[in-house]
Amino acid sequence: MKKTFLFFLFFITLNHAFSQSSGNIKGSITDNKKTPLELVNIILYQTNFRAITNNKGQYSIDNIPAGNYQIIISHIGYQSVKQHIIVKNHETAEFSYPLQDSVIKIPSVEVQGERNAGSITTLPEIGGTNIYSGKKIEVILVDSINADIAQSKARDMFAKVPGITSWELDGSGTQTSVAARGLNPHRSWEFNVNQNGYNVNNDLYGYPEAMYNPPLEAVQQIEIIRGSAALQYGPQFGGMLNYVIKQPDTTRSLSIETEQTYGSFNTSNSFASAGGKKGKFTYYAFFNYRSSDGWRLNSNYNFLNAYASLHYKPTDKMDIGLEYSRENYVQKFAGGLTDAMFAADPRQSTRSRNYFNPILNVPALSFNYAINNKTQLNVKAYTLFGQRNMVIASPGLATNADTISKTTGSYAPREINRDFYNSYTVDARMIKKYDLFGHESALSGGLKYSSAATNRKQNGEGTTGTNFDLTQTGNYGIALLFKTINYGAFLENLFRITDRLSVTPGIRYDNLNSTLNGTEYKVYKNFNPVSLSTTRNIVLGGIGAQYKITQSINIYANYSQAYRPILYSNLIIGSSTAVIDPDLKDASGHNADIGIRGKVKNILNFDLSAFELKYNNRIGNITLTDANGEPYTYTTNAGNALTKGVEAFFELHLLNFDDEQSNNDLSIFSSYAYNHARYLNGKTGAVDLTGKTLEDVPQFVSRSGINGRVHNITATFYYSYVGGSWSDANNTVATKTSPNVGYVPRYGVADFALGYKFSEKYNIRIGVNNLTDNKYFTRRTETLVYVGNGILPGDGRSCYVTLGAKF
Repeated sequence: MKKTFLFFLFFITLNHAFSQSSGNIKGSITDNKKTPLELVNIILYQTNFRAITNNKGQYSIDNIPAGNYQIIISHIGYQSVKQHIIVKNHETAEFSYPLQDSVIKIPSVEVQGERNAGSITTLPEIGGTNIYSGKKIEVILVDSINADIAQSKARDMFAKVPGITSWELDGSGTQTSVAARGLNPHRSWEFNVNQNGYNVNNDLYGYPEAMYNPPLEAVQQIEIIRGSAALQYGPQFGGMLNYVIKQPDTTRSLSIETEQTYGSFNTSNSFASAGGKKGKFTYYAFFNYRSSDGWRLNSNYNFLNAYASLHYKPTDKMDIGLEYSRENYVQKFAGGLTDAMFAADPRQSTRSRNYFNPILNVPALSFNYAINNKTQLNVKAYTLFGQRNMVIASPGLATNADTISKTTGSYAPREINRDFYNSYTVDARMIKKYDLFGHESALSGGLKYSSAATNRKQNGEGTTGTNFDLTQTGNYGIALLFKTINYGAFLENLFRITDRLSVTPGIRYDNLNSTLNGTEYKVYKNFNPVSLSTTRNIVLGGIGAQYKITQSINIYANYSQAYRPILYSNLIIGSSTAVIDPDLKDASGHNADIGIRGKVKNILNFDLSAFELKYNNRIGNITLTDANGEPYTYTTNAGNALTKGVEAFFELHLLNFDDEQSNNDLSIFSSYAYNHARYLNGKTGAVDLTGKTLEDVPQFVSRSGINGRVHNITATFYYSYVGGSWSDANNTVATKTSPNVGYVPRYGVADFALGYKFSEKYNIRIGVNNLTDNKYFTRRTETLVYVGNGILPGDGRSCYVTLGAKF
């Protein structure tokens, strides 16, 4: 009791605001007689930020990334105005102007720091209560991307983030699976996945799969903080991935946005949102429904996502927010294929009764308070509750078709697997800025308490039907309760040594208590009681540094320890040919980066870096042979692994050399990552992993493209070329009976999109995914029993058209 009281006492005194690194612009537009002008266009040059004045001549543009912009004001019958304007973090820039009949020249304003051109940018040294100085950071501006937003094509969404690998279970976009630097992309579980700064992983320390993904039509930007992000957000190796939901137009009481997408294979996507401001309240809500028959046979789905937020701002210093998100979909999985089946026809399927159904709810409450201009405070309380359901028929080899028995006249009973989730978290952070040696420094700290429970029921006998049906008879073969309790705290301090040089050391402490209780059904149908309880005290340290060569170019470097506990999924047998090491250990290691990034005017945007990721006691799958000569998969601490490499990105705007104010644009971009990923040691039985290539790590990831804009017409071509990788730790060659392990060949995929905006309210986009109809796959699988063993093909060529409107 005393420990809890002291924890919450400190909790109250040290809080954090995960405010976004953005500011606002507002003002009013009149004529030369001071009469308000309605329907005046206000645009931030080369961005999608814009507004239209109301009947009082007022406008507001919110949640703009901090930096330097050109604001353009135009209205029929009046001279246009263009001026440089500063957007500062958490401040509102006032810009009002009387339009005149003659041109008035307005002087420019000197600015420190500029926003990157294009759809990728970074974050300032301090954003809200977070310290970003010296970290590897990418921010994707979703509205600036011309691609298939509706189906969340990860290869295009993350095209300008070097090194991001993605697994494609199917073309639906219901599950985003991304990673980098030799990490496993499965449901992005090496990342701390957030929405608006609160976690949406099911259980970050025991079951971190992120099954919740917001529709990208509703996302303003995606923030990726790698490397030393482990200190602020938790001891993961991948870093933090944060989806920032759009904010409402605060100049209106009601604004509406809608996008309707139609595509190949009866794909239909409907998105609608509404938001506005009334007095001291702002609100925003969206609804998204998507359905498709899928590219492969037996791959149809119905997807629903909804969100609502209400914020109350009683004073300029305080904001109280309530948000609620819900995701619910039913998806049929076509199953894996053998190499021969994939070569013959990757669209085929021998599974017609396998279904996957998550139902997730994420309510969140936030309290933001600016104590003064030097100190900010925030508390977030949020919960995730829901379930994940699977109905599985014949999860074995794809050549064993799921057929009707001649004896019974029906299919065999299916297997029912269900998870029930219930977690809640309180996260409090605070930042204090102070002067030291004539420069402003900052101390950021936070506390976190979370309790996450997963009630897992598997191997239940289901119906012999073909539809999605959770009817189950008898006992479950596996009935386990997982629970994780976490107390965490961190401190980071940004020391500004000079105007150019800053150093940021940090430390994090986590206390983890993990328990597992229940019974487990083994291959030979005997019930074994399971009981496990472990407590860990984890201390991580790190340091970052940043040096400004100019105001828009800097060198950054960081080193940070990382940690990954044993996952509950590592402790459960996934198939009859899988065996788990009973002496599994937690993984630990470090991340390190050094690089240079920045921009040259509006011409060049670049980031070039080298990295090292050390992963000790890496858990992997090793293919062994039993006494009868039959292969099986052994899950164990495969060994210590090291990934070294380079990550590079550049975007060149070819028309800005002579005229940086052009309304047209022609740009080329390329992101490239080279990974040298090897096991330093590791021996299991007769298998020696020393020098073996890490599983799931392509040697290179290259994504390039060209984008052209002429007035309101935009055309974009993407090309992804990804190197080959192995699917198990000992680099086993695939066989006819074991297609779940083997080599994943290199592949290339091209996409094209054409967009047109008109009347400031409407837009249309058409596109083709996998333009050349290439045959490829991104992964092999065995442990995901609901999809079946073997190859999971990527989708072939598809087309789509999107119609959008804003009112």
